[in-house]
Amino acid sequence: MKILIVEDNAFSLALLKKTILKAGYDPVVAESGEAAWEILQGEDPPKLALVDWMMPGLSGVGLCRKVREMDNSALPVYIILLTAKSNKEDVLEGFSAGADDFIKKPFDGGELIARIKVGMRLVEQQALLHGLIDSLPDPVYVKDHRGLYLRCNKAYAEYVGVPPNKIRGHSSWEIIPGEKGTRIHQDDLEVVEKGSPRKDEGWVQAANGKQVFHEAVRIPYLASAVGASGMIGIFRDLTRRMELQQEMRRLAVAVEQSAESIMITDVKGKIQYVNTAFEHTTGYSSREAIGQTPALLKSGKHDAAFMAKLWETITVGDTWDGRLVNRHKDGHLFGVEAMIFPIRDTQGTLVNFVSIGRDVTHEAAIEKHLRQQQKMNAVGELASGVSHDFNKIITSILGYVALGLSCVKEGSNEHKYLTEILKAGERAAKLVRQILAFSRQEEPQFHSLELQEVIEDSLSLVESNMEGIELKRDIDPNCGAILGDTTQLQQVIINLCSNAVHAIGENKKGTIKVGLRSVMFAHDDPVAQAMDLISGRYACITISDTGCGMSLELQDRIFEPYFSTKKPDEGSGFGLTIVHGVVQRHRGCIQVESEVGVGSTFTIYLPLLEEGEGVLPLPGVRNTVSEKTGCRVLFVDDESTILTLGREILESYGHHVTTATNGKQAWNIFRKSPENFDALITDYRMPKMNGYELIKSVKNLRDDIPIILCSGYMEKVEGAGLMDLEGTLYMTKPIDWRMLNKALQNGTA
Repeated sequence: MKILIVEDNAFSLALLKKTILKAGYDPVVAESGEAAWEILQGEDPPKLALVDWMMPGLSGVGLCRKVREMDNSALPVYIILLTAKSNKEDVLEGFSAGADDFIKKPFDGGELIARIKVGMRLVEQQALLHGLIDSLPDPVYVKDHRGLYLRCNKAYAEYVGVPPNKIRGHSSWEIIPGEKGTRIHQDDLEVVEKGSPRKDEGWVQAANGKQVFHEAVRIPYLASAVGASGMIGIFRDLTRRMELQQEMRRLAVAVEQSAESIMITDVKGKIQYVNTAFEHTTGYSSREAIGQTPALLKSGKHDAAFMAKLWETITVGDTWDGRLVNRHKDGHLFGVEAMIFPIRDTQGTLVNFVSIGRDVTHEAAIEKHLRQQQKMNAVGELASGVSHDFNKIITSILGYVALGLSCVKEGSNEHKYLTEILKAGERAAKLVRQILAFSRQEEPQFHSLELQEVIEDSLSLVESNMEGIELKRDIDPNCGAILGDTTQLQQVIINLCSNAVHAIGENKKGTIKVGLRSVMFAHDDPVAQAMDLISGRYACITISDTGCGMSLELQDRIFEPYFSTKKPDEGSGFGLTIVHGVVQRHRGCIQVESEVGVGSTFTIYLPLLEEGEGVLPLPGVRNTVSEKTGCRVLFVDDESTILTLGREILESYGHHVTTATNGKQAWNIFRKSPENFDALITDYRMPKMNGYELIKSVKNLRDDIPIILCSGYMEKVEGAGLMDLEGTLYMTKPIDWRMLNKALQNGTA
């Protein structure tokens, strides 16, 4: 081991060197304080120094102070002062300067070697302690009473991102930027001041930007016998442990919140854990189930061979999956799609079985609902296509009748005949609208409405036919508003009440009860799932009767077109089909429950508007057409009859009409002279360019022109994106020419 000898007297230097060599140490000589300082600043400096007090230039005491003030090494130098001074003041001055020991001149060689050995032991212990601390994976640092770093290990230097020699002698707020460094400095000083340990933990950001979970332990200590205090800080990285704990918590929450029923048993089948879904599905609480066996749910629907095969599969370590029928705590049976698999420990020993089950009781109801929905949609598509063609025919009939009426004398036989034809045509148009309502192709006038008034108005229309029948009302006045069409909903109520009267029969003795209340469906509500309803608040309308009731076979068919239990001259078989279409158009669902000889209950669910939710009005034209007649109209329709009829009628009102048989022809006419037209009236379904494409092209060229879209296929129109075309009015076919003329005259198209 190297020992530094700092001595300006040649005789003393030679004696010290000889003594050191004889003891087996390696002397390094410096004849001045300045030379010793240079040696101590070099690589691998000696860790023990014999320093003469009295030297010219930098004295031994001065060298001690300089070494202690500027010591950036991990292992400080152990300094023994050589001096002839021995009074108390000199001893205190030497120690305060940083000396570790004194030896008085002239020195005794044996005593000198003994003191050197003591210093060597301290240096070796300090080196061992430093090595141990530096090898720790946890960041460790030591501070004095001022909160300045005395030393730290490599882990701490990496944590703060600063080399160790740049840390010693500085405070935390100088090393760690921002509020974090200031807070650490204050916490460390608090430990020193109070003299009691402190433990903190939490997520912090390391110098590399990574978030780590640290447990910070701060321990006060006395630096010397005179009481100078300091503290030791240890940061333990618990990130992995926290990640594992979080992962376990996530898994626990996932298992507990899972919609599937989960049960864990031991190898003998004794239940050790069940989740919340198990409790909801079976009716048994966790406390009731734990300690029991799955026989708790035995339904008697599976024979011994079935259960033996299941048990054989899982006990050999394989997974079993299939459908089980279990018995609820209240006694009813329910189907479960289950998977049972084994769990092994690290040695491969079978320790548990896990069963994951999904209640499939409502799946059959959902599948049935979907089959019915597909059937109704197919019929609806057929009805919508036929209705579209009828609309064109009726439009022509009504238009020519209107022209005929204007050519004959009022009160004449011709006028009467044409009037009757007009009435028949209007009835045909109404029938088409009913078909469109069923097929969901007609555009209803949706607005915010209260169902209480709709129900009362409807009942007032049918109450006269309820002679001898007791009508009960259970109407919640605070049910809330829906988005709907008043006329269509009245049609639903009237139809169902009329059917209820018919079900009670000729004796007219019975009860019809009409109810209205609000219900709330959660996202996992099985009733809502079976009806394909989204979560939220719904208005629930019930119409019950004490009539003849229906069998299950009849209940499956009552919404089919042309199906009826009435006599041929009592109904068309289209009423409940239209009811079904109207309810679906309102984003709702209708259900029926019936028992032969007891009666029937129809339940309708319609989504309620949230508070503050409103309905945007249909877009209107921003510029008026004209204050008087004589508009220049571009009229577009692919039906030549309607085109000819429309021209004649509009011209009879005084307008100037240019016609086109398709969208492309109309576009070519318009783009040549866009300022020559005051309004555009167009059909939607046309070859080459449909109404949507025509409107987009026209508005790109001239955005202020009023546009009227006429179609008997309004749901498809919405699907094309026409609702976002500002300045477009929608009119359904058959066209009401008087309303069309009024729109042109008033400029409100």
